[in-house]
Amino acid sequence: MELKKHNNQFSQRIHLLDETADKQLAKELIQMHEKKCTACQDDRLRCATNPACKDRNFLNTMIEIGVETEDLPIFCYGLHLEQIRRYILERKGRIVANRRLPIKDLLQTLSVSSIRHFTTKFKKVWSNFSQAQENDLMLVAGDNLLFRFDFHRGIVTVNPTMDPIDSFDVFKLYCKLFSEVYELPTTVKDVTTNWWVASITVKGADTASIRGLQRTKVVTAFESLCSDEVDNVVNLEVEVVQSEGCPYLLVEHFQELYESASKLGK
Repeated sequence: MELKKHNNQFSQRIHLLDETADKQLAKELIQMHEKKCTACQDDRLRCATNPACKDRNFLNTMIEIGVETEDLPIFCYGLHLEQIRRYILERKGRIVANRRLPIKDLLQTLSVSSIRHFTTKFKKVWSNFSQAQENDLMLVAGDNLLFRFDFHRGIVTVNPTMDPIDSFDVFKLYCKLFSEVYELPTTVKDVTTNWWVASITVKGADTASIRGLQRTKVVTAFESLCSDEVDNVVNLEVEVVQSEGCPYLLVEHFQELYESASKLGK
């Protein structure tokens, strides 16, 4: 386990104070966690059942900033891989969400040789399989699983519920994916660089059900949600505005909106 050499990567990501202060803070945090990691792995029962960092969040953080596999705490990382494998292939163990992995390790864990092999294999066995790709970002969904592949960084996030939708390209990509998964035709447009609109078509919905949706908590994640109805077809107009200092729209909120909308016409 060699984490100290990644102080700079960590400080660049936390970006809290000035450069010098962030580097010192990152160094101290990594040193403290290295001691916790060493003690935790020496007690393998504890590491397996009650790791020193809750939900292996420190391990997840090190993967997120790009620490190489060989520099990670070996025993803990092995448990991390097995938990993800069992959940994806067998649906056993705790629910896996927002877990990072190097793409190559996910493929090896699932016994597939490439991204093409991954999509070909699971398209045959997962329900509601869908994928969408733009440049170095690919989203794959199926059987109530969601994967976010970042080919530029070589990292995949399994069930990225808390990922921020921080650009129009990402917004458009999730619209395309959820449109296919939930069978809701969607068009998108960027009114300005930070003002985006998705028009979601819901067949069979009525005015009362739309009003019910507009009263749910999920609507608070958006700038606005309005609708119009023509020939028993409802178009939901969803607006997202990204203002400085305001939280980003999260994937879980966007997916919840699509899931709720898909039930309106049933």
